[in-house]
Amino acid sequence: MSGTHDTIFEEPDTTQGRLERLGAHAYLIVIALLTAGPYLIMVSISLMGNGWNPVVPPKLIPEAVSLQNYIDVWAGQTALLDQPFSGFFINSLIYAVGATLTVLVVDTLAGYAFARLEFAGRDISFLAVIATLMISPMILFVPLYTWFNQFGLVNTRIGVILPHTFTGFGVFLMRQFIKTLPSDLEDAALIDGCSRFGVFWRVVIPMMKPALVTLGIITFITVWNSFLWPLVLARDSALYNLPVALGFFQGRTSTLWAPLMAATAITLVPMVILFISMQKYYVRGFTIGGIKG
Repeated sequence: MSGTHDTIFEEPDTTQGRLERLGAHAYLIVIALLTAGPYLIMVSISLMGNGWNPVVPPKLIPEAVSLQNYIDVWAGQTALLDQPFSGFFINSLIYAVGATLTVLVVDTLAGYAFARLEFAGRDISFLAVIATLMISPMILFVPLYTWFNQFGLVNTRIGVILPHTFTGFGVFLMRQFIKTLPSDLEDAALIDGCSRFGVFWRVVIPMMKPALVTLGIITFITVWNSFLWPLVLARDSALYNLPVALGFFQGRTSTLWAPLMAATAITLVPMVILFISMQKYYVRGFTIGGIKG
């Protein structure tokens, strides 16, 4: 919380102070309702019968709460979905976890090299990595697909994961965070005969938990929500992830709104759990990572 917010909530117990605190709390409540409102409506519709359709005025409060939509969606028993939603969930988990672990390894090693090692062309190489942040992924879509097709990676899980295994942002974040760490422990370990990789693994990695969690959450959410690449690369519907599978609830003439809302809620659960459980590390990683240039 910023100093301004601290000042508002610590106003003296006077009429003006109470009014300022009341106004601040009212503002935060309004923002929270506007943010959470769409999600609450989504959950409410998912608890209704599968025959729900948009009407005016909208019917957003279920007369009877039922989890049948969630059961039907998970088992693949809806009108437009002929296979269990659990399979798409497992695919998304494989893609997100696989890409996240690979990114953490690759980007952390690259970030450490740019932050601590001296080698020819280091600064130019780092600028080239940063320059990739200015390239739209859509520009690389066709060349990537052509290359993957030549190597037989189309319609494979590894093909869906590979484009997410290196990020310029991840390298930049790791480098910035490592540069904020004191180098005294690393120098002492090197003097004691520890190898450079040993220093990285035993000294640096234990101090990098906030940055690792931050990059891990960002990568996991990005891959979990990816739509276009899995849709094109996975020709077999058994390899689809959750965002692609949501399309099964929309036909040419109708949309299964309540089951779609239930499926969307299932899709959001892992991300919400991940962010809430790791929030303190996520915020700290961004805060510390931006201190030193």
